[in-house]
Amino acid sequence: MNDDVTQLSNPFSTGGGGTHFENQVQSAFVILMLTGGAVPCLRPWPIKKIKLQGKYEGYNTDDFIVCVEERAGGQKARFLSQIKYSVAVTENDTAFRQVIQAAWNDFQNPECFNPRTDVITLITGPLTDSQCVVID
Repeated sequence: MNDDVTQLSNPFSTGGGGTHFENQVQSAFVILMLTGGAVPCLRPWPIKKIKLQGKYEGYNTDDFIVCVEERAGGQKARFLSQIKYSVAVTENDTAFRQVIQAAWNDFQNPECFNPRTDVITLITGPLTDSQCVVID
């Protein structure tokens, strides 16, 4: 059998669980924007724009991009994010491999990412013990 054949999905995925989780995360950032909240990992500047599905604008880390800007104007920063309800941080996890490749592509593209100001994130659902990475 061909290795490229898609495996059967679980009920969570076929029922839209992943999409529902993605919408919840995106909504949380819209609430941050409306209430003047700060974006994690970035300077506490106001959120000026949120792009959903950034692939249309050339981003590979494309589930959403939050753009913040210094109150006085001038300096800007971006929060590029991929959302996966379930991902295993392992060599064999296809979803994790795709997320890392997308992040690397954006990291190397100065139109998408400035390493001095921007961040690339992976937002996940609850991690099980087998999915956690421990650094000693």
